[in-house]
Amino acid sequence: MKVSILTYHWEDNYGAVMQAYATVRAIKELGHEPELIDFRLPYSPSAAQRCVFALKRRRFNRFRKRHYGRLTPKTYRSLDELRREAPSSDCYLVGSDQTWNPNIAGEKLPAFFLDFGPDSVRRVTYATSIGQNSWVPTRYMPDEEIRRSLKKFHRVLLREDSAVKICREVFGRDASQVIDPVLLFPSYPELTGEVKPSGEIIAYKLIDDEGFYEMASKLASDKQLPIRSIGSVRRPKGFRSAYPESPEKWLSRFVGASFVITDSFHGTVFSLLYHRPFLIYVGDPTRTTRIESLLRQVGLSDRLLTSANSYSDFRRVAETPIDWVAVDARLKELRRHSFDLLKESLS
Repeated sequence: MKVSILTYHWEDNYGAVMQAYATVRAIKELGHEPELIDFRLPYSPSAAQRCVFALKRRRFNRFRKRHYGRLTPKTYRSLDELRREAPSSDCYLVGSDQTWNPNIAGEKLPAFFLDFGPDSVRRVTYATSIGQNSWVPTRYMPDEEIRRSLKKFHRVLLREDSAVKICREVFGRDASQVIDPVLLFPSYPELTGEVKPSGEIIAYKLIDDEGFYEMASKLASDKQLPIRSIGSVRRPKGFRSAYPESPEKWLSRFVGASFVITDSFHGTVFSLLYHRPFLIYVGDPTRTTRIESLLRQVGLSDRLLTSANSYSDFRRVAETPIDWVAVDARLKELRRHSFDLLKESLS
């Protein structure tokens, strides 16, 4: 069966390209023919931004060319284009990533509810995220339109428990929780190759917060380990940096790290997969929905800290060992459950 995937595949974001790659890989392993719908969010950087991010964009484009596989022949830039010339397919699949978060999708939100193409095409989601604990009606797509669109879906599989609750209570549609597609596989040697331990603390910060860098710097000093900032153009004093890195090199930093400090969902994901001791430090507690849900699933909710915590809390969590045997057992069961639901959705 041909499965056409709609997600944020063209964003120069490490987590976004990895979840797109993992989704394609999962569809292939289930014996189907995946293609990514080449639907792109607006990209209009200033001249200065083009200069600063030019190398990063080239490296991401190279990753996409090497690892994505087939894309639709047509590049779509609007919902109207999708409706006029919808991809020919047996199944439309939306997800993973925050494709149902109105604050990210904006006016393109109806596209991510698959409001295009013939009704005869099967519609499913996989690990779609809303990215917030509660639903606030949005001008981009009235709730009633969302309800109508959801009635066309064969199966709704969402990433966090709060999204399942919103789907049921707000939109009247049953849904099941599954893990992020990146977690469907225990490792990615085809991307990283052999990686040697770096002996570094890795700091991967999406949203700047002085408290994060201060705490991370103190921990590096206490552990007497070098610390490296990855994935950010910012170069904090005393931190190593090698920005911008390719997605493959960025991933290898997690594989070789001695410890990880992050506020990123996918930073958490790769710490779990590669058994890297980690802690989560989030300055804005309203942005922890996806991470909280995942940590509950693997029994590590105590690894999440916010600006309300002190350095003694930071140090205590860093020194608390992780029972990786228990984590792997939970991930194995979550992986089996999620693959089964995806397989049923496509069969």
